[in-house]
Amino acid sequence: MFETLRLGKPLILVVNEDLMDSHQSELAEELAERKHLYYARPQTLCRTIANMNLDYLIPYPGDGTPVAKLINRFLGFSDD
Repeated sequence: MFETLRLGKPLILVVNEDLMDSHQSELAEELAERKHLYYARPQTLCRTIANMNLDYLIPYPGDGTPVAKLINRFLGFSDD
C-alpha cells in the first residue's frame, strides 16, 4: 500500500474482512478520509470503481517506508 502511495499511483484498498484485524480497516479509512486512496469492502468494490474520480485523490505526502518495513519485519518478511 505505501509503495503505491509513494509512487503517486491511484489506489483502491480492499481489506479482506475475514483475515484482518481492525487496525487495517482503521488505517485504510483514515487514508481514505485524507483523500490519499479509495477504500472499499468486497461488497462495495464495484460501486467504488464506478463512482471514483482520480482527480479527487491528493498525493500522499509522507514516506511510508519506515512503516512498511516495520510491518514486514513483524510479518517475518525481509526488509528489501
